[in-house]
Amino acid sequence: MPVFQVEMWWRCSACQAENLGRFKGCQACGKAKEGEPFYDAPGTAVPSYEQRVTDAALIAQATAGADWACRYCGSHQRRDNGTCAECGAGQGEAARPATYFSSYIGDANRAKAEAASAPPPLPAPPPPAPFVSWFKHYWLLLVVASVVLSIAGGLYLLFRTRVVTAEVLERTWEHKVLVERYMVVEGQGFAESRPASAFEIVPRGQRFHHNDKVRDGTEREAYTERVACGQTCSKTPVSCTTNNNGFKTCSGGDQRCSTKYCSETRYREVPRYKDVPVYREWYTWKNWEWKLHRSVSEVGSFDEPRWPSDAKVALNQGVGPGEKERTRNEAKYHVVFEDREKKLHEYTPKDLEELKRLKKGTQRKVRVGILRETTIEPF
Repeated sequence: MPVFQVEMWWRCSACQAENLGRFKGCQACGKAKEGEPFYDAPGTAVPSYEQRVTDAALIAQATAGADWACRYCGSHQRRDNGTCAECGAGQGEAARPATYFSSYIGDANRAKAEAASAPPPLPAPPPPAPFVSWFKHYWLLLVVASVVLSIAGGLYLLFRTRVVTAEVLERTWEHKVLVERYMVVEGQGFAESRPASAFEIVPRGQRFHHNDKVRDGTEREAYTERVACGQTCSKTPVSCTTNNNGFKTCSGGDQRCSTKYCSETRYREVPRYKDVPVYREWYTWKNWEWKLHRSVSEVGSFDEPRWPSDAKVALNQGVGPGEKERTRNEAKYHVVFEDREKKLHEYTPKDLEELKRLKKGTQRKVRVGILRETTIEPF
């Protein structure tokens, strides 16, 4: 990052003429520079690298050090001037004897320079109202707290459970016997889906099985590719510090570039494919399998639960040569409780024994909730 010197300006307090920082006296009226502040070149917001000082003598003046104010006449002098160009006083002490008048003039010039360089005080902002100040700092916290409390309240209602006293209002049961028969079943399909134990296999001709992807030449395809297409350049920010002598030392302002990329449409040849149908032999066959043959049910409410009788199930009756039957049982139980507020609660007994204990009018303590299955509390 380059470091460079920039010359500043100052305005004469006597004739308002603008002077370059290198001059310690007004080029229009001859008045010596005293407390007038330095500022950037007229119309310049931020110094640029192009405004740098290139003359060797000016660079030496810029880097010599801060100006000094004559203790006798108050005029500003270059650091490399050993004596005041206005009154001849030395840099360390005034060469002339101090008088009441000269001391008064020097003190007045120093006070004027200090007043001109000091920034004006900013007005104090009015204090905010107590409620506005509190609301400004805590409104977001109040909103978050309200949302959290609303969510917590909703979750509490959803997951809350309570124990109520209720009596059995309704009771239903179903006992079902499923009869499966081992029998000859007809099937059809391609060879890979045929059971190994199949018999009486009969081919039924060719049928569509699937499509194969077969290459069928090439085709032109458009695609987008990012390519370098120049540079994107920008200048680094300029940062300056005043030298207090009509110049300032600055850094930055150099140009930095990066490669710029653009999207271009390009073309390429890619393989083209087509669907070619594949046909295979279709078969019918027979096979011995277990199949659901029938179901027999008994249903009831407050009567004694029972299973279908053997006569109703009629196992192995009407089977053919080589056929046989087997059974499996399914049971469904359902109870409805009614609490003292006339609210209904559904309950599924665990087994037949529990269902038998829940006779009509039986009172039990049950735990209920919106997202909870009804359960019976232990005695």
